[in-house]
Amino acid sequence: MMMKQFIKFDVELRNDDRLNNDSRLAYAYLYDRMQSSIKRREFFDQKVNAYYVIYTVEEMIKDLGVSRNTVINVYKKLAELGYIIKKKVFNGATRFFLPHFHDDSTDSKPSKVASGNSNHTNSKHNTDKTAVTAGVNIHHQNKPVNISEFDLMQNVVDGLKAKAAFEPELINTLVKYSENAHCLYQYAQLIFKTKKASLKRALKHGYSEAKKALHFETNCHMQTNLVKTMRHLIVQTKTSHKIYNKTAYIAQALYKFFDAAVLDYHDRMNMNVVKDFKIPIM
Repeated sequence: MMMKQFIKFDVELRNDDRLNNDSRLAYAYLYDRMQSSIKRREFFDQKVNAYYVIYTVEEMIKDLGVSRNTVINVYKKLAELGYIIKKKVFNGATRFFLPHFHDDSTDSKPSKVASGNSNHTNSKHNTDKTAVTAGVNIHHQNKPVNISEFDLMQNVVDGLKAKAAFEPELINTLVKYSENAHCLYQYAQLIFKTKKASLKRALKHGYSEAKKALHFETNCHMQTNLVKTMRHLIVQTKTSHKIYNKTAYIAQALYKFFDAAVLDYHDRMNMNVVKDFKIPIM
């Protein structure tokens, strides 16, 4: 009789409303596999000074019972939120580092290397040319893990390019004024949430073109103005001691910005409409 296999599920994952059930379960699988990786020296990256997991898209498709696109989106989401760090390896499988992983066992050092491969995927071990620049020290198994802030920022940037349709100028501005990846993500979230709220409010008040007005691909004027607005707001909140709740201050200003963007778009559309009229003939 086969024994049932259980995986550890962190309660904090359930409380993070930014994750859906697929993302939570996928991270639980990655976390569970890391328990195996930490016992095997071949899954320890000397340059990063951290263990990693190899979990192919095909494996996750099978384990989650979802489509390829769903798994790819799940990995992107986990990377954006800082749950995983993805490192692509030339001629090898992608490595997943888990900054929040903590070894609950008494001995955090790698034990004797077993003969089997618990990650089910062949790797190049220490011969692969993959580097992570030292930056943020994340405590991992009672050791400082050098995962660069650049890599964390890059994960967020990749998400903003692929899913948010942010133009390079807007991304560069946010990156320039962000101290770290968490700060960058918060600025992006403020833009997402206030834009969504403005859209809902505009549609409620009968602005039928509001969706196009607040869609970056259909309103090129908005993103250009947003760059200037975000730059001004960030600098203002960083330099003014009178602003106590910086997040609320930026959010309030963005609400007004997106509301104005809807009105401006509607005005421009109405100006382009040629109305029928009759010229009296004498």
